Amino acid sequence: MIKPISTCNDALVSSLRLCAIGVGKRSNWSFLKLEMSDGSVGWGELTLRSHEAVLSALLDTLEPALRGKPLDQLHPYRHAYPGLPSGRAGNAVLSAFDQCCCDLTGQYLNRPIHHLWGNGSSRRLKAYATVNRSVLQRTPKGFAESCSAAVRAGFGGIKIMPFDAVTPQSASTAEGAAELKEAVRRLQAVRDAIGPEVSLMADCHWRLDVPRAMDLIDALADINLHWLECPVPESNERCRSVKDLRRHANRRGMLLAGGENVFSRDGAWPYITQGLYDVIMPDIKYCGGYSEFSAIAELASRHAVRVSPHNPSGPIAHAHTVQICAALGLEEAVEQQFAESHLFGTAVTGTAPRFIDGHFTVPTEPGLGLALDETVSSKHPYSHIPLSINDPSFAGSTGE
Repeated sequence: MIKPISTCNDALVSSLRLCAIGVGKRSNWSFLKLEMSDGSVGWGELTLRSHEAVLSALLDTLEPALRGKPLDQLHPYRHAYPGLPSGRAGNAVLSAFDQCCCDLTGQYLNRPIHHLWGNGSSRRLKAYATVNRSVLQRTPKGFAESCSAAVRAGFGGIKIMPFDAVTPQSASTAEGAAELKEAVRRLQAVRDAIGPEVSLMADCHWRLDVPRAMDLIDALADINLHWLECPVPESNERCRSVKDLRRHANRRGMLLAGGENVFSRDGAWPYITQGLYDVIMPDIKYCGGYSEFSAIAELASRHAVRVSPHNPSGPIAHAHTVQICAALGLEEAVEQQFAESHLFGTAVTGTAPRFIDGHFTVPTEPGLGLALDETVSSKHPYSHIPLSINDPSFAGSTGE
């Protein structure tokens, strides 16, 4: 398991600052800048839609406890706390803080983050494209065209979000049935467009109830789906139902994936040890940073569960995701949001992971090797995105 490494550096924390930038009508990216007394800067990402003001307030609360201390004294702030009153937002802040500290540690030791641990590797990592925010025409043809563009760009795996309107509460209605049929049409159109050799995945964003999820698995049995992701809201009372969905999916030739919102190894424990998913998907932005991601991966390995990181947001999180996957020698493909914004490349300076022949390269510059270009980001202020309380990702405690 990855553990914080001593920097043997006397620099002290000077400031923590949130840098949020606008990416599109539905997207902002939020970054954390950790500046030290010697002028060194570490970067992390904590993108959490509609919560920029909350993240900023939490940083204001946390900063006094960190200011004036060296990195080697800040280990308690570098992992997740399942009982943290601020929940996922608070753990996003701590996750980003750990990312910053790992970046700085690598800079001080003149080594890339993935080389700070003995099994770090500079090998290339398999990649897949999430094709969602770039799909402007939400028709089967629109999805097929956007996914074909991702395949032409070199991606060997494609994931789409085939549902737009359905929720767990409406899944069993006539409207829900119509949405399910449209989702199947979208996935079939994508499979026809990309051919049989490209891996195809579907992320349901927790939008179904269990019966409709069973129906969807049956309807997709003939299109060679690699995995079905987050079909129903994740909660303790649904563990048995999700396990039943996994069995049914496996019988139909596909894997079941989920767990992108977990933070800490304790949060991942039921998903892994109870056999809910074939693939667990920790996110470096939320799970508690490098050490917690490592602990989740270690637990998954003991239970023969695959690890594929959730990674659909900005360039800083992407760079940290590549570093942690290289550090742990993970074999599953790494996600990237396809063609969301030109800012993915232009809003950063340094050496980003490159996409070559269906793989991501692992940079070897000290630390992360990447920083936010604040001159560019200042020209793209974030805009408030209204919070939808009907978002199925909040539906974990609702009835089926």
